Formats: sequence, structure tokens, C-alpha cells
Amino acid sequence: MRAASESRAAPAAFVAVQDLVKTYPIARTGLVVRSVDGISLAIARGEVLGLVGETGCGKSTLARLLVGLTQPDRGTIRIDGVDHAGLGGRALKAMRRTVQFIFQDPFEALDPRMRIRRSLEAPLEAHGLGDAGVRLQRINAMLLEVGLDAGFLDRLPRECSGGQLQRIVIARALLLEPRFLICDEPTSALDASMRAQILNLLADLKRRFMLTLLVISHDLRVVNFISDRIAVMYLGQIVEVARRDDLFERPRHPYTQALIAAAMLGRPGQHPAVSTLRGEPPSPLRPPSGCRFHERCPHAQPICAREMPELVDAGDDRWTRCHRWHELAGADQLVQSLKR
Repeated sequence: MRAASESRAAPAAFVAVQDLVKTYPIARTGLVVRSVDGISLAIARGEVLGLVGETGCGKSTLARLLVGLTQPDRGTIRIDGVDHAGLGGRALKAMRRTVQFIFQDPFEALDPRMRIRRSLEAPLEAHGLGDAGVRLQRINAMLLEVGLDAGFLDRLPRECSGGQLQRIVIARALLLEPRFLICDEPTSALDASMRAQILNLLADLKRRFMLTLLVISHDLRVVNFISDRIAVMYLGQIVEVARRDDLFERPRHPYTQALIAAAMLGRPGQHPAVSTLRGEPPSPLRPPSGCRFHERCPHAQPICAREMPELVDAGDDRWTRCHRWHELAGADQLVQSLKR
């Protein structure tokens, strides 16, 4: 089997991440948190890649690295053939027109003392795009694209609902005409009915503006709804990548299997033998030796505690990080039992 580092950053990819590492030293302890630990992955032009994993696994750190809010310790980030890792000054500013970020909480993403008009004008002014009249026309047009109108321009954030604010944040990101949009938990602060509206809006905007999307979530329902492919992250590493339907119907990594089982708990007819994840994730300060999932894995063998598995090509556009993935014949039966 080929290791992921040989092909996850293929030249044809619109976004190609190679061996990306980001650590955070803990003062006066000599310990470091390996928040992103050797990640390699690729996103095709026009694709929606979902990134899922438990809280604290490093998803948001990876997002901040991709948008240039944090600099990596090691590795490369190529977007449309240009290496973005380590950019600064004008080059970083130019990159941020290409890559835009939608934050988790729209209330925190906007200045509470600033009217919506000013929040939307600010990025256009910062990049020197148009005069005041042109900027206003552009803002009004983009508000219509996200289902709002000019009546929101004189409001303060507190005068808008959560769903309206998320539409405003999306409009602000799109004003700079990005090609790559990173959405970090874009629906977690919204109620169930509003989540579906925002996900439908993102899918529609992706088609209309020919965007490439990375959608980060801890909720499998979100990535199942919007993604073409899904990457599963655990304790700083990618453990599985597959096409959406393949991932949900034939999960190959034990952690992915456990996530799907946990997400389906309580559904009518659920198979009684299905177990969910055991215990809590290990501390990122002291990750386990070998496979980082082995302490929670029902299929672990002695090799799993000794040797770190590589992310390998498992065929059919699937990648997995498990010593025993080819032996785990129960994956299909697991999902079928959940559906019965």
C-alpha cells in the first residue's frame, strides 16, 4: 500500500496539504500539544470536503493554518499551485482574498458596536476594492445572494437573528470573491431548522460562485448533507478519507465506525450489539504510543500499541490509518444492522 504522503498532495488538487505540523508548547512544563501532526490531504477544485472529529482533535487549528491565521511549524499548503505556508505582508493579504473563513459563532465574528453596513464595507476598503458607490452596490447585490436585503445595513448585530447574522458573515466572506471557503462549524450556533437553511445556502452558493469548500463539523449529519468526500480526524491526525456514501455505508477505520454508531444511537430498530466509543480521547499532551486510537479500539492488537500506522491507500479513492483495516470485515454489517 502507498502512504498518503505520496499522493494526497497531488499536483491536480486545488488545495494540497503536505506533512503539516503545528505544535503549541506549554509554558514551564517542557510539554507540547501536537494539534496538527503530519497531516496530508487534497481537495479537488469545486469539491466540498467535510472534516469531522471530536472536539479538540485539531480541526479548527487546521482551518486556521489553511487561511493563514496561524503559521505551521512544518509542511506545505498549496492553493491553486501556490505555496501559502509562511506567507507574510502583501502576499498574505492577497492570499486572504482567495481563501475566506466563516467562523463558528456569527455573533463573535462581528463587532457588536458596528452596524452591518460598516462590517461589510471594511474588507472591501482594506483591499482597495472600488469607491464608496461601487462598494455599496456590491454589498447590496451580495445581500440578495444570501437571502437578505439592504434593510439590514443600518442594523447592529444584536438586532439580527442568528440565522441572519450567519448569512451576513457568509456575504462578507464572498464580497472578496474567494475561490476557497473554509466553514468552521457553520451551523453549530443555530437551531435545527436554521441549520438546514444555511447548509442549503452554502450548497447553492458553492455552485453559483464555483467555490471549493472545506466544511468542518463534529456533527456527522452536517458533513453527510453537504460533502462530496469526508476526512475523519482524531488527535491531530487524519485517520480516514473516503467518498461520502462509501464512508457511511462501508467505514473502514474503527474510529469512523464508532462515530457512525454513536450518531445513530436511539434510532428505532437500532441493533442492540452496537457499542459506542469507550472513554475519552487521550490527552494531546501525552498521546499514546503507536496508533493513537488503540486504547479505545475494540479491535486493537499488540502491534497497535507499538507502531504508528500510516495513512495508506485502501483503494477506491479511500485512505485509512489502521493496521487491521483489511481484516475488519464487520464494517458493512455494522452499518446494515444500524439501518434495520
